Amino acid sequence: MHHILVIRFGSLGDLCLLAWSLARLRAAGDGRQHVTLATKVAFADLLTAVPGVDDVAALTGSGPSAVTALAGRLRRQSFDVIVDAHNILRGHLLLALLGRRPNRRLAKDTTARLSLLLTRRGKRRLTRTMRDRFDELFAPLLPPGIYAGTTPTPPLAGFADAGAAAAPRSPVLGVAPGARWNTKRWPEAHFVELIRGFRHLSCAPLRLFLGPDEQKWFPGSELARTLAESGEVELIHGRPLTEVATQLAGCTALVTNDSGLMHLAEATGVPVLALFGPTVREFGYFPSLTASESFEIDLDCRPCSRNGKRPCHRGDLACLERIAPGTLLAALQRNWRWPPASRKDDHA
Repeated sequence: MHHILVIRFGSLGDLCLLAWSLARLRAAGDGRQHVTLATKVAFADLLTAVPGVDDVAALTGSGPSAVTALAGRLRRQSFDVIVDAHNILRGHLLLALLGRRPNRRLAKDTTARLSLLLTRRGKRRLTRTMRDRFDELFAPLLPPGIYAGTTPTPPLAGFADAGAAAAPRSPVLGVAPGARWNTKRWPEAHFVELIRGFRHLSCAPLRLFLGPDEQKWFPGSELARTLAESGEVELIHGRPLTEVATQLAGCTALVTNDSGLMHLAEATGVPVLALFGPTVREFGYFPSLTASESFEIDLDCRPCSRNGKRPCHRGDLACLERIAPGTLLAALQRNWRWPPASRKDDHA
């Protein structure tokens, strides 16, 4: 048995993209790899469900003491190969405590990203997606020619199977209005307009996904009032990531900002309609499923931030404000069949 330690502590989106590569590694290998993934405890249960992950070594807490405790547990095992899929100080400390150097380490593209931010040039150097870069980490671990030809099912497709077993699948539109930074959020008024337009089109259930930040502003918002008036709506918030994955897997499509939920949805096999503002395709995080679509506006000021953290220097968030709700509504009509709106809805 070939024992492999993979280090990646976060974030949710990156771990979902890493899951594709780990699933490919398992599908392309001879079944003799045993993969241990070192990650944050918050992601442990979710990543356990990924084909290609045999064990999860959870980092509990923060700071050097948490890393020291994790290293103590990992020392009890013997690893043939160590892959540092994060390349941050916390991982470097873990490796130092283990007395090992990684066999493979993720190469950062920080310089190329900064060049693109400062000069709007350098796009040719940013042609690889994040999934491509994770794939390249593991390719040398397999015989030549085998790895490139394998395309597994979505790594968290098992959540879709679990949901289908619990209840017959019917069309459900998922909506995820949040993002880590406000500058990556499509305006609330646009989500309201989209939902109202969708209700004139279909009576299909809506499933709204809220993170901790959204739970602060959502109660009493125009979006909350619109959803309360729009028929069957289910709110998903405050649940473990495994339950969130199951609920996402039960959606026909997800309308989402550039967020971790976007990548989690695709990892379960659900296509997304993804909205991009301060970040761009060259950063490597655009959706990859064939049925997914991305929406963006070409402005001279994009990209303005490496991760969307910086405030909009224009002050109007035009990159997202100018993406019309009608554009997404047209995509929903074009790509999927939805149960028609009732007569009552049509004459409302």
